[in-house]
Amino acid sequence: MTIINMAAITYQTLMSVPDIKAVTTNYPDTFAVYPTAVYQTSHTSAFVDSNMQEIQTDWTITIDLFTNYGSLTALTNKLISLFGAMGFLNTTGTQDLNGANRTVIRFTGTVDNSQFRVYQKG
Repeated sequence: MTIINMAAITYQTLMSVPDIKAVTTNYPDTFAVYPTAVYQTSHTSAFVDSNMQEIQTDWTITIDLFTNYGSLTALTNKLISLFGAMGFLNTTGTQDLNGANRTVIRFTGTVDNSQFRVYQKG
């Protein structure tokens, strides 16, 4: 069984939002365009069956949004809506960095690799 690649899905989702002007996995030395999304993903096995097939995978997706003016609220809400529709829960935080606004969104969920669903731990 193949583990669903949430890193690729995250990239595709971020690229589907026209308001995001740059998408990267690394923090740039300087920001050329805004808003910029920097994302990271991590995962661990949640359930492996008797055939050593990873049936469920716990995923954490962290997205840092940066802009040099204005609010990131509308963009944050759009991403929460997109990833929420997949089944992910989120936490957010904001920070005013000297000359740039930053919002961090962390999405978590357990992806069922056989049924293509996302669950949360209860």
